[in-house]
Amino acid sequence: MNRIKHRPAKRLVQLTALLLLLLFVCAIASVDSLVLTALLLVPLLVAFFDYMAAKSEPLLEVSAQTNLNMALYRRQPLQIVIKNKAKHATMLDVSVHLSNAIELQKPQQTVFIDAMQQAKQSFTLRAHKRGDAQISAIELRVGSPFGLWQTNWLAAQAIQLKVYPDFSRVTSKQHLNGVVNKPISGLKLTKKRGDGIEFQQLRGYRQGDSVRQIDWQATSKRRKLISREYQEEQNQHVIVMLDASKKMAIEANEGSHFDHALNALLLLSHTVLKQGDWFSMQSFNQSLRWLPDVKGAQNVSRVMNHFYDLYPDKSSSDYLVAVNQLIAKRSKRSLVLLVTTLDEQSIDELIPAIKLLQKHHLVALININNRAVNEVLDEPIEKYEDATSYCAALALLNSHKANMAKLKKQGVIAIDCNPEQLLPHVLNTYLNVKHSGAL
Repeated sequence: MNRIKHRPAKRLVQLTALLLLLLFVCAIASVDSLVLTALLLVPLLVAFFDYMAAKSEPLLEVSAQTNLNMALYRRQPLQIVIKNKAKHATMLDVSVHLSNAIELQKPQQTVFIDAMQQAKQSFTLRAHKRGDAQISAIELRVGSPFGLWQTNWLAAQAIQLKVYPDFSRVTSKQHLNGVVNKPISGLKLTKKRGDGIEFQQLRGYRQGDSVRQIDWQATSKRRKLISREYQEEQNQHVIVMLDASKKMAIEANEGSHFDHALNALLLLSHTVLKQGDWFSMQSFNQSLRWLPDVKGAQNVSRVMNHFYDLYPDKSSSDYLVAVNQLIAKRSKRSLVLLVTTLDEQSIDELIPAIKLLQKHHLVALININNRAVNEVLDEPIEKYEDATSYCAALALLNSHKANMAKLKKQGVIAIDCNPEQLLPHVLNTYLNVKHSGAL
């Protein structure tokens, strides 16, 4: 352990004040100088020897234990184990050195440890930023044998942590199977087209089977009714294009537009992989990240680990460049979900990019609404400035609706949603496309 600070304790300050008061009284009472010298020398010697003892490294062994993977905004326990190898008891204050992305519920705690014993001290961590974080050291403030001095010691730890989006929504929705259940608020039931679009097997006729399911050739051979059984087509490809520009940094409830998008798309990847389809994802702007060809529900962690520390940058979206980059990587027909936040200037740049993308893929545009427009429209109109703001916001809203209608006429699946409703919208889009056989 490294000594980082050494200071007088409260007891030394009190003792010094008492000694000065005593010397003052002795001086008034004309006490002999030898007595005064003894009164001064003894406490000084005690303080000196106590000071030297405080500089010696304490016989303490420190370790920290916690889960290395953290969920954003969720509390997680951190346990500090301190072993006292000395032959005397000790009382000390414990604090933890952390990255700025993590906070402690109680930054400092006091613990008393008997001789040759150990103590376990529990802290509560809470991360408020995704990405990499670290517990760098445990700081101990140890008192000297006579309690006149305090020394701060630093025990290095270097524990690397990863802060992910909150995956509890993913792990709690393992029972999501197509659209049979509705575990997520807002998720719609969609009707399958016919009885499936991919042949699976022949089986005996069951009451309720459609006449169209009967395989007459097999029926004539076996001399009993035989039905064809179908399943939804698998091995389809879903690609997500996630805008990582400054527009996605707009704040909403419980995070930015980008945070909501990342959470929703992680759950989408889990659903896609569980359905037996392929999943790829590209974030675009200054920092381009590309994760291709993930398959199998057990590989959802690959998606999480690839994007958990990504944040939007301060540049503007360049949709055309992003689309050209995607087509160069994947030209085979897939469902492409482009997740972004549109503004008045974006649509003119977006339409050419989407037209190019439509030559190769089925395109779904998921627009996350900027709540600022709706907030202006909800404000009461009390003065002239309020009226002009209302009219400007209404014009923006009408222009946006007209642009979305134009995209729909061109065969684009165009969806508007608030950040909190992004999850059911992206799931509905994927499941409706899958069940309709549009790919």
